[in-house]
Amino acid sequence: MAIDQTKKSNRLLGNRRFTSDALNTAQEAFTDVLDLGAGEIYSEAHLIPSSNLPFSGSSQSGETSGVLKYYFRQRLTRSNVANDVFFFMVPTGSTGGVTPQLIQDGQQGSFISPKYSVSSLANANTEDSTPGYGVKVFKSTSLNSGSLSSGDIVSVNDYQFDYKTGVIQFESALSSNLEVYMSAYQYVGKTLRTGLFVSGSINAESGSFTPAADDVIDLGSSTFQWKDLHLDGTANIDTLSLTDGFTYNGVTFNTSGSSSDHLEVTGSGFTFKGTDSSDLFTLVNNSNEISVQIDDKVIVLGESSTTPTAVKGGMFYSGSQWFLGYENSPT
Repeated sequence: MAIDQTKKSNRLLGNRRFTSDALNTAQEAFTDVLDLGAGEIYSEAHLIPSSNLPFSGSSQSGETSGVLKYYFRQRLTRSNVANDVFFFMVPTGSTGGVTPQLIQDGQQGSFISPKYSVSSLANANTEDSTPGYGVKVFKSTSLNSGSLSSGDIVSVNDYQFDYKTGVIQFESALSSNLEVYMSAYQYVGKTLRTGLFVSGSINAESGSFTPAADDVIDLGSSTFQWKDLHLDGTANIDTLSLTDGFTYNGVTFNTSGSSSDHLEVTGSGFTFKGTDSSDLFTLVNNSNEISVQIDDKVIVLGESSTTPTAVKGGMFYSGSQWFLGYENSPT
């Protein structure tokens, strides 16, 4: 027997599956019935303004503001089957029309409907002095959108526009010599496939949080930084660059000096443990020459061929002699 399309659509919209006309709606099982792709879900819908829309004039056609793109009197492309269906395509398709059985290159969708505006703009269209999201539709024999007048406006009662797919259906077929024009706002923000905005918490019980490509995706930025990072495991980092001091088990590491190029370590005490019998600790100068080296229970000073200015308490080794610095001449 023929499928009752009305019953089927009503049950699917009510989150019930459809199996048979012989069952009442209450007898059908509840289940997931909508197949939505990540690219269909607006993840920046919160950025769609509900009022104070930025565009409404011809000079602004094609301009974008945030997640909005504005089209002013874009000429639509007719179906080549009948003149009751037109498609919002950019660029406009063949004047002879395109097949409605295929989604054409350039077919536009994701237009913003009045559901996103405040109630006072529910009936406002995209060309009003205080614009809303309702599309404004014209029909004319002219191929010049600049020649359209108020007499070319199509009543909202004469068509249905699908804001998601960009397809307009007229209640009655138009004459074959008529062109259709539309002014509309389009959503050009991120979708769930291209970006995610979350105002609450994200909780995960298992699995991994893994990027789709290596070494190309940032976590935060210099402008928008994460606050506290809590890890119970190992942090494997190729390069660690810190702009502030950090503390490990009560020991603080920081920089000092006018150019912040001096390492400063603050703690109540320090213990350095080396496991070799020699070269336990080595301090070299900018020429990679040994200044001070600590072997096992032995302190070694690097030799200097140039006698430095005497400093009280100072000591240096010339390679053959030792020199000590005094505050006053020794007696």
